[in-house]
Amino acid sequence: MIVATTTVLVGAALAYKFTPLQILTMFQEKLPEAGSPEEKAYIDRVENQLQQSRIVKQMRANPDFEERRMWVHAADEYRERAFLAGTLRGVGKFAVPGIVFVNERTNESVSVIHIGSRLSGFPGIVHGGLIGALLDEALARAAILPLPGKSAVTANLNINYRAPTFTNQVITIKAHVTDFTTNKSLVTGRVESAHGHLLAEATGVFVVPKKFKLKSLIDM
Repeated sequence: MIVATTTVLVGAALAYKFTPLQILTMFQEKLPEAGSPEEKAYIDRVENQLQQSRIVKQMRANPDFEERRMWVHAADEYRERAFLAGTLRGVGKFAVPGIVFVNERTNESVSVIHIGSRLSGFPGIVHGGLIGALLDEALARAAILPLPGKSAVTANLNINYRAPTFTNQVITIKAHVTDFTTNKSLVTGRVESAHGHLLAEATGVFVVPKKFKLKSLIDM
């Protein structure tokens, strides 16, 4: 198992053009203790990595997209019970909120987030279930854009995994609505590495329930 995992890591590293030091950091990083100066330094480092990423700079140069920050404007009660915004927040997980760029005219969203080392399945590789959760939320961000109530629930989500996703890196999830009515959106999306390599693809159907009213998800 160790040999197989190492082979996958090395092969993917060559394809993604990561340095050996970057690969070592991805699954051998020592995380700081809560409340320590090292924890603040870690969070600052992750924030800087996010801000300096190629995709964030590209999106900020595009006037058609509005920049938002994931989860920060959501109600406390939402963050406390939410899987991504609450349970998985912290050092080694989602240390800082991701950045989202939204185009409400074309119904597109681009989500940029750093994934820490504690979110792995195999050492150094992000758990596939987490990729699914990230895709679900990212596609939903696009899905609600054309809907009157700015909210919906997932009716269907299909994912194809194309390559391993390493921990300790910034990833991008691009999503756009391909068709919609007043109560349903069809969405496609893709996960990319910091270097633009395709990691996963997905399609989703998001619907507005008929029998109960949903709160707006625009701030999620």
